[in-house]
Amino acid sequence: MFEPDEFIFTKIAMFFKNRKKKSIQEDLSLVKLEEVKPQLTLISRALTGDAIEIFPAENEGGYKGVNLFLPTYIALFKNAELNYSFYLFRIFYLITQRSLNLNLTTEKETELSVARQNARQSASEILKELFLQYPTLEDLYTKLNNAFPKEKIEKEEFFKETMFFGKWMQNVSEDPNAKKLENISLTTKKAIEEEIKTILKAKAVEEVKTVTIDKKSQEDFVLTHNFEKVETAESYENGARDFDGDDELESHENAVEELTMKHVVRVDDPTHSIYQTDFIENTSIAESTTISSDSNFILYDEWDYKNRKYKKDFCKVFPKNNLTRDIGFYSKTIKEHTVILNSLRKQLTSIHNKYQIQKRQTQGDDFDLDAITDVYADIHSNKTPSEQIYISKRKLEKDLSILILLDTSLSSDGYVDGLRVLDIEKQVSLLFGTLLHEFQIDFSIQSFHSKTRNHCSYQSLKGFDESWEKRRDFVSGVQAEGYTRIGTALRHSGTLINTRGSKNKWIIMLSDGKPNDYDKYEGKYGINDVKQALRELHQNNIQTYALAIESQAKYYLPQMFGSSHFEILKSPKEMVVALSTLFEKIKYRN
Repeated sequence: MFEPDEFIFTKIAMFFKNRKKKSIQEDLSLVKLEEVKPQLTLISRALTGDAIEIFPAENEGGYKGVNLFLPTYIALFKNAELNYSFYLFRIFYLITQRSLNLNLTTEKETELSVARQNARQSASEILKELFLQYPTLEDLYTKLNNAFPKEKIEKEEFFKETMFFGKWMQNVSEDPNAKKLENISLTTKKAIEEEIKTILKAKAVEEVKTVTIDKKSQEDFVLTHNFEKVETAESYENGARDFDGDDELESHENAVEELTMKHVVRVDDPTHSIYQTDFIENTSIAESTTISSDSNFILYDEWDYKNRKYKKDFCKVFPKNNLTRDIGFYSKTIKEHTVILNSLRKQLTSIHNKYQIQKRQTQGDDFDLDAITDVYADIHSNKTPSEQIYISKRKLEKDLSILILLDTSLSSDGYVDGLRVLDIEKQVSLLFGTLLHEFQIDFSIQSFHSKTRNHCSYQSLKGFDESWEKRRDFVSGVQAEGYTRIGTALRHSGTLINTRGSKNKWIIMLSDGKPNDYDKYEGKYGINDVKQALRELHQNNIQTYALAIESQAKYYLPQMFGSSHFEILKSPKEMVVALSTLFEKIKYRN
């Protein structure tokens, strides 16, 4: 509880802080990174051919591997066009620097002044190569240089060079001899069961180091008090306090806004608020020790794109039935989306009632011109002509099996337009399942999440031969937890659907499309494993399609599924269009 003088001081400090924020936000020339990030990402990937990611920088930024760090906003110049051009210049500059491999190569801590000095000293070499590769950028650089605000230059030495050339950063590689995690609960981290009440966006952070907490030191921790006039948050300097999960984030907003999230601790405790940031995790983890005591698992290979070979029996899949039910979610979904359901029902009815033309039949409604031509040729060749000269129209048979695969990792616990991604996934699968049930189409609904290769959980929400009425509440009850090892989940899905006798098989995945796991299943490695898993499915005549309710998915899905095998929903309202597109792709075959 605040003392009177502390309360007054805090209010005054917040007033000036908010006024400064407001003046920045109202600057019409300001360009925010989050607004131009999609365009910059596409440009970066087109220039390099690599899966470049762009993150907000703590200050001027730089590059690490395939990750570029840029300022959260640019308001240096008098108009938005120049500020946007500055972002473009930084993108080309960093890509050129990356091609020359000019960066820190050691893992030792480096002073910021030294990192900036390295960047200044290498600038002439990078600019020379930059202008050689992209001559038009020399004029842009001159234009930005001349327009750079003089007051900024006079206020801080080397400020202009720092903004143009950034700083050198560390490319830290994984240590193969690093120790495994200790004193961390073996229980897969579960999503919160109570509603998230508070979400704050954190300051940019370029690197996060995971701190392993010794449970004994946490239990022995002696409470200390720091008396200060204004709330603050200190950096991690060893020691650990208990994690109670209380929602006090909003009341401490002033303090946490000054917090730098360079050290984090992984815990399984429930939370009621989120302090959110994008970061590159610098964990020294060779592999987690998470190994389930359950002996009922299936082994699957995983593709190693660097060595171009499979890691034999590398991943363990633990199949199980979801036993959690949500009784009211299904009826609520149907009630809220009646219009959507009816629209989709009409479209599926149209497809269901289509007729397929059967050529070269012994009887039918019309002549087959190709067959008649062959008959004419046979007669003139003194051959006995075929009697199969008719065309017959038959109603398409429902020779189809569909497996709907839900990504229930913790990323699905995020929100789009105020709605939880996982809830939208469940709504889509329930609406889709209702239609497939009505039209007596063979279908199944499964979900997956993971925590390292040693524990890939695969939950059956509704099996192919199970009753829809009995299992739909189990679809409603699925919860978010763990990580996203997509390749393994696709391989097990292929095994399941391959047992069906249908000629036309489809796996439809609902996911954010970003492969990741606790043991470094990410980036090129994860993407290439998913691509290989999709190739395996296609070789077995199993079609695939992806639906995503997440804006970031556009950076990953095209690389894995191809240009015509996915749909990104920018908002939940686009479910009708997405499912309609999917219905058009699914063809019933004899």
